[in-house]
Amino acid sequence: MYLSSLLLGAAGIATAAQMVKSFNYRGGGQGTVIFDHGTHVSRGLMCVDCHTKWPATGAQLFQTQKQGLISMADHSGDGKCFACHDGKIAFATCEQCHRSAAGR
Repeated sequence: MYLSSLLLGAAGIATAAQMVKSFNYRGGGQGTVIFDHGTHVSRGLMCVDCHTKWPATGAQLFQTQKQGLISMADHSGDGKCFACHDGKIAFATCEQCHRSAAGR
């Protein structure tokens, strides 16, 4: 029973990873930001983890519509991407999200 539940759970994650897609954001002068939902789903995150209330703060991190509304001020806070991308939970280096015009 446990194995079948585990397999069904893994199948649900795989299905979710196939349904979601990547989004490109302009990224200001730092270069395009490519957000890959599949990468996040493959690490065990579910839609509700970011699109409802984030447990650490009780605040919703992101709306469910594509909105590239992250300011430079957001980069120094613990909301939006930075709830996880703080250098402890997940990487926090600019180059891993921003792709320069040179095509990194």
